[in-house]
Amino acid sequence: MFETEQEMSIMFEKFLKERFGNSYLKECPGLFGIPDFVFYAKENNEMSIISFELKLKNWKRAATQAFRYKSFSNIAYVVLSPNTAEAALNGIALFKKYNIGLAKFDSRKRFEILFKPESVLPYSEHLNQKLISSLSKSRKKSKNLEILTRPGSF
Repeated sequence: MFETEQEMSIMFEKFLKERFGNSYLKECPGLFGIPDFVFYAKENNEMSIISFELKLKNWKRAATQAFRYKSFSNIAYVVLSPNTAEAALNGIALFKKYNIGLAKFDSRKRFEILFKPESVLPYSEHLNQKLISSLSKSRKKSKNLEILTRPGSF
C-alpha cells in the first residue's frame, strides 16, 4: 500500500516508463487542470492523448478532475489505490455516465482497468492543440497505445 500520493506517483511513473518508454509527461500545467500524467501516442497520423489523475482517497474529487482533462484528452482515467478503487466501484455509474476511465494501481506496479471509456474528441480543440504543440517539441516516442485502450490487467 502507498503511504502518500507522491509515492504512488513515483511508482506509476516507473510503471509508465517500463511499459511505454518516455511517451508521457508529468504534471502538465497551462491546461484546464493539471493531470498527474499525460500519455500520448501517434496512431494513423492522429495524436491520441490519455490523461491520468492518481488518488489514494477521494475518488469523487478525482473524477471531477478527470472530467476536466477531457477538454484536451481523448481518454481520461482516475487511477486509485486498490482499497479506494473498491469503494469507487459503488459509484461506477458516474464513470460510465461521464465516460471517465477507472483503474487501480498497487505498490507492486499492477495496473488494472476497471472501466474502459470510449476514446472521443476532446471538448476543446484549442487546449488539445496547445498540448499537441508542446508534445511535438518533445522527441519522446510511444511504445504501445493499445494496452491503455483495452480493458484488463497488465
